[in-house]
Amino acid sequence: MLLYHFTDAEHWQAIRASGELRATWPRDPEDMPEVPRTVHLSNCPDPASLPGKFSALPIRIAVDVPDGETHRWVPWARGQLPPGAAETLTSTRFGGDPDAWYVVERSLPAAEWVEAVDLVAGVPLWPPAAVEAQTA
Repeated sequence: MLLYHFTDAEHWQAIRASGELRATWPRDPEDMPEVPRTVHLSNCPDPASLPGKFSALPIRIAVDVPDGETHRWVPWARGQLPPGAAETLTSTRFGGDPDAWYVVERSLPAAEWVEAVDLVAGVPLWPPAAVEAQTA
């Protein structure tokens, strides 16, 4: 399944250096020890599908994840988060399109990345061959 992860330039540098999109949510596992660590994704290539402040993230990483490993965010959240949390997070005050949100309960290595693009500059950031072609 083709999905998208959005980030900023600083985090992109760390992601590229590590060679994986790390499953880092929840940020403080002690707050929710029963919730698996996840990578948050969208099936929409437009960051406007994301809630609030995340809708302005300038870097999009496309990933190809086996269908059986993806979870639609709303049903997943209803089963994993405290009662009412999913409904609060999907309320219109946060914006975005909750029907487009997905999670994967593991890190995503570069082998599953399709591309990374700087949406503001309109230039490829990954794979290396695309970056080299852009600068040639």
